[in-house]
Amino acid sequence: MRSSARSSAGAAVVRSRRPPPPTAPGWGGRLRWAIAFVVIGGVLVYLTGSLLSVLVASAVIAYLIDPLVTRLQVRGYSREGAIVAIGGLGIAAVLVAVGVIVPGLVQKVSEVGADVSPYLSGVSGRVGPLLDQVEARFGVVVPTDLRALAAEIPSYLQKLSPDARKSIQEWLGRLAGGGLDVVLSVLTVTLLPVFTFYLLRDWPMIVGWVDELVPVQHRAVVRTLATEIDGRIASFVKGQLLVAAILAGLYTVGLLIAGVDLAVTMGLLSGALFLLPYIGPLIGAAVSIGLALIQFGFDWHVIVVAATYGVGQLLENTVLTPMLVGDRVGLHPMVVMVALIIAGNVLGLWGLVVALPVTAALAVVGAHVLDQYRASRTYLG
Repeated sequence: MRSSARSSAGAAVVRSRRPPPPTAPGWGGRLRWAIAFVVIGGVLVYLTGSLLSVLVASAVIAYLIDPLVTRLQVRGYSREGAIVAIGGLGIAAVLVAVGVIVPGLVQKVSEVGADVSPYLSGVSGRVGPLLDQVEARFGVVVPTDLRALAAEIPSYLQKLSPDARKSIQEWLGRLAGGGLDVVLSVLTVTLLPVFTFYLLRDWPMIVGWVDELVPVQHRAVVRTLATEIDGRIASFVKGQLLVAAILAGLYTVGLLIAGVDLAVTMGLLSGALFLLPYIGPLIGAAVSIGLALIQFGFDWHVIVVAATYGVGQLLENTVLTPMLVGDRVGLHPMVVMVALIIAGNVLGLWGLVVALPVTAALAVVGAHVLDQYRASRTYLG
C-alpha cells in the first residue's frame, strides 16, 4: 500500500513539474514575430546589396532546373553529378549559340553599313513626292530628310562593327580605371553559376528548412498553397517554352522562304523574345522587317516576312497558347495586361518577365483568403 501510494505521489509530482502545453499566441505575439521577420529580412536585403539580383537570379534558375535534377537522381545519378551534367550542357549550348550567331551578326552589320546608303536614296526618291503631296494637301511639314539620313547612317553602322583589339583595349582601360567597382561587378557575374550550383545541391534541404519555419497550425494550408502555386508556375513555364520553340521554327521557315539574311538567327531570337510578353514579338518583327527592307526594298519579300509574324501571332493567340498554356495560370486577360503594365513600370524589363508567375502566385493566395472570408462569421453573420 505504501509503495503504491509513494508511486502515485511521485507520478503526481512528475506531472506537476511538466511544462504547461503551449497556448495559442494572441495578436500581440503574432505581430511581434511578424515585425521581427520583416526587420531581419530588411537587414539581409540591405547587407546583400548588389548581390541581391544575383541571388534572386540564382534562386530562379535553381527552381526551374530542380525538377530535371530530381529526375536524373531517380535514374541513379548523384545530385552533384546531375547538376554538373546539366550545367555543362547549358554552357556548351550557350557557347555554340554565341559562336553561330555573333559572327553572322557582325558580318551583317558591316554589309548593312555598306549597302544601306543606295537603298535609302531609292526610298527617298519614292517617298519624297508622297511627302510633298501630304505637305501640300494637309499643310503638315514632315521633318524627315532621308537623303541626309542616307548619308549619315553608314557611318553610324560602321561604328557598330566591332574591332576586337579596340574593344579589349577599352575594356582593359575601364578595368584599370574603375578599380574595385569593376572587379566587384565581374566577381558578381561570375558568382551566378556558383550560387546556382550550391542552391541546386541544397534545394531539398532549403525547402525543408523553410517548411519547418511555418507555424505548425498553418503548415498544412501553406503546403497546399505552395503545391498549387508550384504546379501553376511549372505548367506556365513549360507551356511558354514549348510555344516559343514552335514560334521559333515557324519564324525561321518564313524568313528562309523570304530569303532574308540571318533567317535562322532571327527566327530563333524571335522565338526566344516571345518569352517577353507583347514587347518581344514586336521587336523581333520590327528587326526582321527592317532587314528585309534593307536587303530587298519594299517588295513581296517584306510582305512574306510581315505575313510570317502575323500568322505566328494569330496562331499563338488562337491555338498555341490556349492549347499548351490554356487556363493553367488562371488569370483573366485584363488582369494579365494590368499586371504587365504595373510590373513593367516598377521593375522594367525584369518586371515583364516575372509579372505573370508572381501574379499567378498572388491569385492562389488571394483565392484562399477569399474562401476564408466567405467561411467566416463576418460574412455569414
